[in-house]
Amino acid sequence: MKYILALPLLLTLLLTGCASYEVTDSGRALRTEDQYFETVQKFTDRTTKYSGLYNVLEMQATLLSSEVLEAQLDQKTRIYLWDEAKFQEERGKVATRLSTETEFFLSFFTPERQNDNLGTPKSLWKAFLDVDGRRYEGKVTRLKSSLAELISLYPTHNRFYTPYSLTFPVSEKTISGKEMKVTVTGPVGSGILSFNKK
Repeated sequence: MKYILALPLLLTLLLTGCASYEVTDSGRALRTEDQYFETVQKFTDRTTKYSGLYNVLEMQATLLSSEVLEAQLDQKTRIYLWDEAKFQEERGKVATRLSTETEFFLSFFTPERQNDNLGTPKSLWKAFLDVDGRRYEGKVTRLKSSLAELISLYPTHNRFYTPYSLTFPVSEKTISGKEMKVTVTGPVGSGILSFNKK
């Protein structure tokens, strides 16, 4: 009989022992890595375009919303062992970015290397953000971060894709939660990615 009574206690200890979370030296709890990846997934969309049996364009993008960037601060704190001062400094930079622009991380692939030139002055590719009945043209910048760092922040990115940043001149705070579409279009084809779908 005493073993039957001890079973719930044993199960409780096992389950709480399996729960893992991290707390910084200042006492702030960090999201787990799994929670971070779930947040990124929630704000990511992808598309593939084909010509016959061959793919001519693949891309996936993550909206760097306030929720994603807050989670990213926790992820970077874990990776780089930031102290509280560094965390608060980076948090201030995020707040400034969100009040002036909307940004997406774009993972882009096309089989023809010469067509993978989104961030160059001679590029024929264009990127647009459609939200609230308005269209904004984006600025495309190729990211120079290491592959390991990019994968730690965007787990679906891989070595076959080229990393880009898409920024649009509209405050993320003003369009937060609204349906939006990002279109990347060029001579090879067009891809549309949707976010905050209702």
